[in-house]
Amino acid sequence: MNKLVNSFAIIGLSALFIAGCGSPEESESTDKAPAAQPAAAPEKNEEDQKTTDPEKENEEGLIRIMEQNIAYTVNGEQKEQTAFLKHNDNQNYSMYVLPEYELSAEEPNKDVLMWTEEDSVFMRIELLPADAEWALVEENSKAQLAAVGPEVKETQTPEDPFFNNAWAMETKSGSDIVTTYLIKNEEQPLKLTLFTKEDADHRSAFIEMAKTIMKEDK
Repeated sequence: MNKLVNSFAIIGLSALFIAGCGSPEESESTDKAPAAQPAAAPEKNEEDQKTTDPEKENEEGLIRIMEQNIAYTVNGEQKEQTAFLKHNDNQNYSMYVLPEYELSAEEPNKDVLMWTEEDSVFMRIELLPADAEWALVEENSKAQLAAVGPEVKETQTPEDPFFNNAWAMETKSGSDIVTTYLIKNEEQPLKLTLFTKEDADHRSAFIEMAKTIMKEDK
């Protein structure tokens, strides 16, 4: 898995440039960011996965409840559990996280939501600027996937309003599966990169939790 993630790290510098092009201040912060670290075993930042204050409001002034039931599948098995609201200070958003997963900051403008039983199974979360250059983001994402596996192909997006106008590509390397979703939402564009395995298919769980991401006031 280290080889797989290192391939992403080589190309990741251009992704940081794209993500930081929204404003001069963001670019300066990105330029100073350290090179992408191997994400198969990202460091756990306890401060970035604290439970949100029940009175915490998002950008629209809405108050989110502390827990929410989420239905999902793992390796084809249907499950439903209570997810708890977590606040992330790294990119300033909240989301509901299932008990077997952990949210932490990876580096500036990037977070990881990992399966606690195997840290090589995780989802990287990147909140993109509203004026993201999608053609460049797509090109960079394809290059990252191509560095992992020789065959990069389109993959089906879930039938959900969250994925309206979304871009999705996937590749494989041995038993490792890497899937990238670009959520072209005008209010909150996202890049989600899922690292899963043939015998540990947590894509459904990651997707269902990602659907709860909501930007918050600073």
